[in-house]
Amino acid sequence: MPQKHLVLIHGRATKPVREEKERLVNKALLHGLERVSSRAAEAVRSGRAATSLAYYGDINNRLVLAAEPHRKAEMVEIDGAWYERPGSYDADLDKLLARPTEHHGATHYAQLLREVPDRRWRDDVARVGSAILNVFGLGHRTVIAQLPDLWKYVTTRIEGSAIRDRLQRPLIAALRESEDVAIVAHSMGCIVSYDVLWKLSRMSEYREFHQRRVSLWLTLGSPLGEPAVQRGLYDSNEPGDGRYPNNIRHWVNIAARDDFVAHDATVADDFRKMVKRGCIGADAIVDRPRMCNFWVGTEGSNPHKFYGYLDHPEVAREIAAWIEQP
Repeated sequence: MPQKHLVLIHGRATKPVREEKERLVNKALLHGLERVSSRAAEAVRSGRAATSLAYYGDINNRLVLAAEPHRKAEMVEIDGAWYERPGSYDADLDKLLARPTEHHGATHYAQLLREVPDRRWRDDVARVGSAILNVFGLGHRTVIAQLPDLWKYVTTRIEGSAIRDRLQRPLIAALRESEDVAIVAHSMGCIVSYDVLWKLSRMSEYREFHQRRVSLWLTLGSPLGEPAVQRGLYDSNEPGDGRYPNNIRHWVNIAARDDFVAHDATVADDFRKMVKRGCIGADAIVDRPRMCNFWVGTEGSNPHKFYGYLDHPEVAREIAAWIEQP
């Protein structure tokens, strides 16, 4: 039986140092799995199901601080680079993990919003008129000022390549070993993973991977349903027979209520040509119903947070099902 290998990739904005980000992601992931399957959680904990984090937070931080140098006041310098302060998320994450598994539905979400400050409408995307959804429609100055890391990713070869490389390395290593691979991508990480999957399945220099597929691509809080984002994908200018990655067996998409990065919560309708052209099997692109993300930070609710997705039973069930599948 092939080794299971779960590759996770985070989204945009500033991040803590790699080791801290890995610790937080793994803590949320394991707790979510424990909610639905102790067997799957133990597989991850023991290493029978390997995990890798495609981390590009150091690049994000550099790009954000170049546009907003005042942000250094809230960060810490480590080995000559700037990061979010270690331990900044622990108290909020512990509160999230303490929520009973049966308290993750719409009724409990409505109650949560009555009890905490409502940050749903102040998401870093929503506050600039959903800039990520209109990255090519807004004026350059607006996007550069508000979303400098995303802007650099989609408009510069050097920065885009550097970010894609962070996912390509663990993914190529796993595929080369014929491992059973799942990718869990969040937010901007969905764009990065789409581009990398296209490259590995289409470009001649990656010919050895053209027939190697990932078993599951799980996209969380994804902006891929938006036409403006689709126009910025790596294959957007390819002729018809070169469009779309063809190395995905199953694509499951999950968006939280009020997550305005995932303003369009569905992708099956937008990527139906992937099915028509035989790039992915019929009914292999699945949009799950919107779930409720219970993350609460220092400023209030944030339904886009990666940790909130990973700890949610609906997301955990998708990952656990893949881990337990022979």
